Amino acid sequence: MESDPSESNSDPEIDRLPIQNYFIGWQCRVREKAMRSDEGRPNAGMRPRILLENGTEVSSAATLLLIPDQPQQSIKQFHYMALKTQDPKERYTKALQLLSAKFFQNVEGFSGVMSGVFSQSSEVVEILEQHRGCVLEFNFQQQSFKIPFSVSASQKKEPVYEFTYWHNFLFNPHLPPEVKVLQFEPDWSGASADPAPI
Repeated sequence: MESDPSESNSDPEIDRLPIQNYFIGWQCRVREKAMRSDEGRPNAGMRPRILLENGTEVSSAATLLLIPDQPQQSIKQFHYMALKTQDPKERYTKALQLLSAKFFQNVEGFSGVMSGVFSQSSEVVEILEQHRGCVLEFNFQQQSFKIPFSVSASQKKEPVYEFTYWHNFLFNPHLPPEVKVLQFEPDWSGASADPAPI
């Protein structure tokens, strides 16, 4: 879950814009609160509005995950919990315990890449794959962000797909085996926040 500081000789903070650190820190707090206080239910801070660059709304609220830079350990844990029991309540409880502990406290372990699960026939997916980009608008607890993202489909066996699928399966036992997973890569140079980072 948490990377070993000895694995890297560089400080991840050095290459980051202030708004990147500001957004990721906010996202981690928002998600930790959901896991600890709201039984994991997605709040508005985890469900941005999706717009095209021309302002056309594609989705009024899409639940997205914040992907760790090194998701392999998490994928193993999610997969193990998913297969260990057939009881969806037990899986849900274990997932909550894992994600409400230290998962979101390692802010440096996230770059801002996000992902979402969509149905195979989703019109949202069709539009986003065609345009290959969007603007995500986050608005929660008197804080808002507007960030452009590039969008691409993540394929099965890729880390983003595996992390996203198994994370969602732990919370939704009715998740179908065939889904679309989209990856959202932020463009921090075009990001804005209100209030802005100090």
